[in-house]
Amino acid sequence: MKKPVISIALFALLATMTVGCQKENLVSPQSAVAEIGTVRTVSYTVDGVAHQITVTGDVAWNDFLHQMMALCREGHEVFFRDTKSSLSGIKETLTYTAKTEAEAIAWCDARFKEGYSVGMQYDREKQEYKCYAIR
Repeated sequence: MKKPVISIALFALLATMTVGCQKENLVSPQSAVAEIGTVRTVSYTVDGVAHQITVTGDVAWNDFLHQMMALCREGHEVFFRDTKSSLSGIKETLTYTAKTEAEAIAWCDARFKEGYSVGMQYDREKQEYKCYAIR
């Protein structure tokens, strides 16, 4: 009677050991590719003082434009351009007057994407943005 119990216990022990020693299926890690977005290196001036910034992605670009508008509302004159463009040989100047910040941002963004250097001021009396673009 002792022999069958010992045999069964020994068999159960060996069975659990073989299951525990089986090779695991390794799952290869999935690599996630994040889209960085558009990278813009922008030179800008605030009241003639030069700065440079690298903006990555559309959200950061939109934040930059809002920051420029805020500086305008505080009474500063802002001018920005892509560092890849140059101001030599100005051929064309466009002007635009916007009543809202959203209109001014949309116009400045569109002109910047077209290769223009963009400037803006805020007229407190008329409560409007005066935007200009040079190329």
